[in-house]
Amino acid sequence: MKPFSPYPLLQTALIAIAIVLPAIAAAEPKQEIHRVGVRADDGSGWHLAVSTKGSFSVLLPMPFNDFTISGGATEETTYGVGGKSTEGIKFAAVELLPGGKALPDLASVPKSLATAANTVSDVSRGRKGDADILTLSVTNATTVLYMRCIQLGGVRYIMTIESPNAFREWVAANKDRFFDSFKLKAKS
Repeated sequence: MKPFSPYPLLQTALIAIAIVLPAIAAAEPKQEIHRVGVRADDGSGWHLAVSTKGSFSVLLPMPFNDFTISGGATEETTYGVGGKSTEGIKFAAVELLPGGKALPDLASVPKSLATAANTVSDVSRGRKGDADILTLSVTNATTVLYMRCIQLGGVRYIMTIESPNAFREWVAANKDRFFDSFKLKAKS
């Protein structure tokens, strides 16, 4: 398994960061890698990924990296966990803490991902307790992206799976396990 690099993943699979916090480009963000290649197999081949500085955990079907990205033009902080398989399948979950700006409404996310090359489908939005949840998929000629955004208070959590189309069926069969595994850490 190749090591996971969070920065390229955030540029590609987490397009939503640019959507959610539009002015990201100007200042270079600071990256802090907490753990690399973590193996926390629960016995089923899935790994419990608990964000070191973030407030969440998820299950990933591969070893993962744990990281924080902070600063940049908008002074936002992003806590994340993610991994990439040798086949090029990328799983990631991030917690976005905006730097003084309110996050745009989730309704803007599907529109911003739809382009001439990208088809957005399977859009659903609902509530679970205090959480506003948006789930969607984006496809193009080579890639499929499944995304779930969870807005809870002033914090947005974004979960993504990006995969080459050759592995689309496997990803579709496993996406719900990933999305449904999201949990907030217990407060101490």
